[in-house]
Amino acid sequence: MEMTPGLKLPRSPSAVDVIAHHATGTFEPARPSGVMARSDEFVTVDGIEIHYSAWGDRADPTVLCVHGLSRNGRDFDPLARALEDDYHVVCPDMPGRGLSQWADDPAERYSNGAMVETLVDLCDTLELDTLRYVGTSMGGGLGMALAGGPLADRIERLVINDMPPNPETDSAPEALGRIMEYVPEPPTVETVTALEEYFRDLYEGRFSEMTDAEYRRLAVTSARRTDAGRVTAHYDPRILAGEDDEDAEAPDPWDVWEAIDAPLLVLRGTDSDILPAEPFERMIETQPDAETVEIDCGHAPALNTPEQIDPIRDFFA
Repeated sequence: MEMTPGLKLPRSPSAVDVIAHHATGTFEPARPSGVMARSDEFVTVDGIEIHYSAWGDRADPTVLCVHGLSRNGRDFDPLARALEDDYHVVCPDMPGRGLSQWADDPAERYSNGAMVETLVDLCDTLELDTLRYVGTSMGGGLGMALAGGPLADRIERLVINDMPPNPETDSAPEALGRIMEYVPEPPTVETVTALEEYFRDLYEGRFSEMTDAEYRRLAVTSARRTDAGRVTAHYDPRILAGEDDEDAEAPDPWDVWEAIDAPLLVLRGTDSDILPAEPFERMIETQPDAETVEIDCGHAPALNTPEQIDPIRDFFA
């Protein structure tokens, strides 16, 4: 058979592929033995050890993915897996989340300003001169601050996943109240499967639809053992203690949004109470060239299906 140079033909599914399909409910070709899709990396940024998942080839363009308030970088596994053939995908755990170090001074180190500085320093440490950025919820807010501020000359394309410029005034009060209630007091349970049930109760009907295998992955990557041997969520319960300097003159978040020059893609859950319809429409009025995708869910799209991943891939191309 004559082949065009450089053309890659799809291979037939192997027995391993079929087994993986039955185990996960999804079909993804098995990787050759010895090839690692994801690596765990650690760097120290301003005195705090930061864990990040790295996907793809460092020589390829970088995509930086930043998670929501009490989540971690493993939330981006489906998106990173879809992008890794073309991009170097970096998914950090922000301080106090996942495998990253907890802060001794949470009021200072968990503030929005401190997290913006952490991401700038992370990009400097990894020598990321240009990057594409995906931010879910809190990560989206940090992305706006970066693209409209210290990384304006480095962020080439910005994806905001279900986050308004100023959630304190833009989001529904009941949504903010819900966060203030559950984040500081994660449950402590006997088993990982019990924690998985907690996450299902918390996120089903808010996150976009996830399979049983995806909820299992979420639980496993979001669990830690306590000193007493029980199981709880893998974040510092003090993450809401972050306080920005009240004396500093912070710019209006909507002015920051308007100042962003990078091309924009905004994803929104149609029933989101973090990004309701009114601020979403104002975002588009302020940035009329922004592309938009609405997903049938609450807060937030999980970036785990073709209808959510393909627009990001196309936007980055």
